[in-house]
Amino acid sequence: MPQANHHDKKILQLLKQLPEVTDHRSKEEIYRNMKRAIQEKPKKSKRRVLIPTLSSIAVLLIFILVSPVLLGPFPFERSANKQEESQLADHQPESSSSQVRRSAQPEEKSDADTMQANEVRKQTRSLKTAVYSEDLKKDEVFTYGSLTNDEGLIPVSVSLLVPKHEDESSWLEQYKEAAKEMQEKSTGLINIDPLLDSVVIEDTTTARVIMDKDFRKNFHYQDGLDDFIQSLFQYTDIDYVSFTDENGQPVEFGNSGIKQDQTIEKQQHKAQFLYETSNGEPFIVADHTSSENLDEAIQRMKKAPDGFRQSLIPNGIQPEVVQEDNEMVTVQFEQPLNLVEGDQQENMWMIEGILLAAKDFGFQSVQFDNIESEHWQGFRFDQPIQIPVAPNVLR
Repeated sequence: MPQANHHDKKILQLLKQLPEVTDHRSKEEIYRNMKRAIQEKPKKSKRRVLIPTLSSIAVLLIFILVSPVLLGPFPFERSANKQEESQLADHQPESSSSQVRRSAQPEEKSDADTMQANEVRKQTRSLKTAVYSEDLKKDEVFTYGSLTNDEGLIPVSVSLLVPKHEDESSWLEQYKEAAKEMQEKSTGLINIDPLLDSVVIEDTTTARVIMDKDFRKNFHYQDGLDDFIQSLFQYTDIDYVSFTDENGQPVEFGNSGIKQDQTIEKQQHKAQFLYETSNGEPFIVADHTSSENLDEAIQRMKKAPDGFRQSLIPNGIQPEVVQEDNEMVTVQFEQPLNLVEGDQQENMWMIEGILLAAKDFGFQSVQFDNIESEHWQGFRFDQPIQIPVAPNVLR
């Protein structure tokens, strides 16, 4: 705007420098002169017409120079126009870019709310890794045995929760169908789906494994066969497994000769440890040897037994068995334990490891003493805790 004002002043200065034009003739004289000019010859007319023509050009030039000043608004009008434009801008609809920015703000807030909600769910979601009786109101549990597909080849029992079936398909058919989800939910275990095709259920407590070419092709872990069969059927009603070829005859496997029938031990009396697969999947797994009693198993759980399994009990925490009844055992911590403190998942692995070890010794519940947190992660420590139905649920 300062440049426009300067330009206007410059034009006014130029106009003031123009010579003043005055005409003292009367109207009658001007009329007589014009009439005389019309009556005269064309030659004279051309010379006299030149003067008004030059005057017209001069007037036109003056108009061109003066028009920006005459036609433009005065200063007070410009100020008023500015105020009107400002008011109009305030009442005009938002531009598309403004609307985009305005609409982006709720989205950012929404994203923040979503992140906050996810964090709250993460903090409040259950850290339990086992299946409990309250999980079976609408679902049923299938428990499978497998081996980790890394150098450890650790036997692992895992569980799947599936909607309860009301059709007439056999348990084995449902069992095989549900097993297809294992590979989708856990890539750290061998694929047992083709192995289950070699299983035949003879009756409610007996199964037979047909060790044909397909079985040998999909399972070539000679030293891991017993552990695999044990973990496969431990949490089922099957307690006896035989091994035959496709013709029902005894069969050799590896270098051990004829594969002997196997009794499934429902209570192995083993301590529990943590194992993480090569891709970082954690599982609670059993010890490779048995213990005399639950207190011995818990003491073993304080220290890693080998280079694969890890201790489930954090350093400095001292649980011990102080009382055993027929179905309930009391485990007391030497120092008051606040489960809200420390790594929450590690605390959960410790509690569930003790519960699963108690299950392996035939107990139905565990009373924990000297825990400050009476309510934690769905557990009520002011009363006995029921043992899990099965370990390592794949969600």
